Amino acid sequence: MRFLRFSLIALFIGTLQFSHAQTTEKWTLEKCISYALQNNLQVRQAAVTAKLSGADHLQSKLNFLPTIDANGSYSDNFGNGFNPQTFSFAQGNSQSVQLQLTGSMPIFTGLQQIYNVQKARYDFMASKFDYETAQTNMALNVASAYLQILLNQEIVKVAEKQRELTIAQHDIVQNKIKAGSLPEAAIYDVESQMGRDDVAVVNSKNSVDLAILGLAQLLQLTVQEERTFVIDAPEVKADNMGDIAALASKDIFTYAIQNQPVIKSAEARLQSANATQKISYGGFSPTLSAFGSLSSGYFSQDRQVLRYDTFALGGFSTTFPAEYGKIPLNQELSNNFRQVVGLQLDIPLFSRGTKVINMQKAKLQVQIRQLQLESSKNQLRADIEQAYANAKAAAGSYLANKKSLEASQKAYESTETRYKAGIASNFDLEQSKDNLISAESEIVKAKYTYVFRMKILDFYQGKAITLN
Repeated sequence: MRFLRFSLIALFIGTLQFSHAQTTEKWTLEKCISYALQNNLQVRQAAVTAKLSGADHLQSKLNFLPTIDANGSYSDNFGNGFNPQTFSFAQGNSQSVQLQLTGSMPIFTGLQQIYNVQKARYDFMASKFDYETAQTNMALNVASAYLQILLNQEIVKVAEKQRELTIAQHDIVQNKIKAGSLPEAAIYDVESQMGRDDVAVVNSKNSVDLAILGLAQLLQLTVQEERTFVIDAPEVKADNMGDIAALASKDIFTYAIQNQPVIKSAEARLQSANATQKISYGGFSPTLSAFGSLSSGYFSQDRQVLRYDTFALGGFSTTFPAEYGKIPLNQELSNNFRQVVGLQLDIPLFSRGTKVINMQKAKLQVQIRQLQLESSKNQLRADIEQAYANAKAAAGSYLANKKSLEASQKAYESTETRYKAGIASNFDLEQSKDNLISAESEIVKAKYTYVFRMKILDFYQGKAITLN
């Protein structure tokens, strides 16, 4: 009974696992790219950097607004003290309260604030283009890793076919040994080749697993996601050989230099450096700002006259305070209420050469950004020309390997026929099989190399990276 119960539980768990395996969604290239753009740490870091630049840009605009600060203080003084309201000496313990509201607003700063807004805007644009660059580079890296998996899976098929051919050869040799046309020792070479074929299959499958692991790490999948990570394996064709003939590296470069985010980022940083140079010029200009304040206070030792007495002597009379009392808090705050409004003009006279040095450094920074922009353009041209040459070479290699495969297939079929008839030797068949397998392996590599090279050209043309 316990055995039956255990068998039912195991069957139920196996059914669930099989059902889960059947419903596991396969990862297409588009899904892998989309996931990487959302989860890869480098891409996310570039996105956060762009947001930081956006915050700096917003702050540069808010700097035109006035600054307003409020402060208050309370102190309990023991012993003789100082009256902050009347600036007089007071005897005995006392308490004081100070309240103040201050504000200031720049009126003219040598246009530095305006140019600072421009600089922050260009820095923000450069960060956004850096984010786009990180996204496009990640998409290209994912496509490369994805195609590497498909290539390795094709290599597995080639290795398995080689083993199947060796097994067929093994059967032929056994039949010939039984017929007495070959010695028994002839089977050993074939069995040795079968062992090498098994090793080749295992190694090629390990290459697939390593390639899948590399893509999973690039996507930065969770442990749970890695367990169910299965990629879609569409049929990849290289039947668009006319596409490379219709392209010209010059046309690709003309489009790329106007649209590639790496160039736009370098251009934005050059504009930012120009704005920084203008800011350094503004450092020599006088600045004008407005300020104002509202303040009041309370001091516990302040007194007011509650009653006056009159003293008369010899026809003369005088009035003097006869009784003092504390001033109410609200009355003293009202009495001490002060308002201040003014303008402040700052004229730079001597800053130990700081402003001159800043201006020189800003000019040099502009030159650096100009050189970086030219370097980026030159590098882009070199990369496009190299990618174009690689794509043409890959197309030629694929066509050549296609012819080689056709010839190797015919040669193998001919050799196999002669081998069965006893005309060709075991060595001849083995060599013909090796040539066929090598041709199949090379054409698979050439096909995926061509496809990937074309994807690089699509990348420079701003096209979406897809296998469709």
